[in-house]
Amino acid sequence: MKRVVLHIDRLVLRGFDREDQAGIAEGLGAELGRLLATPQAAQALLAQRSVPLLKVASLRIAPGARASAVGEQTAQGIVRGIGS
Repeated sequence: MKRVVLHIDRLVLRGFDREDQAGIAEGLGAELGRLLATPQAAQALLAQRSVPLLKVASLRIAPGARASAVGEQTAQGIVRGIGS
């Protein structure tokens, strides 16, 4: 079994309140864990070996979305970026 170490040095989220940070981080972590556990994600990661910088395309967040949902959508964007 291979181990994946993901270090996010900086995550820039504009337009969110500070009190939403914990919820966004929780949703991000949970969704990244779920998505990166798939065989497709493992193949994409193995093919790249290292991703020193990843810019994620803009995400459309529904007005009033829960903080955890924002984190989940952000994780999905990150995984899409890794796979491309």
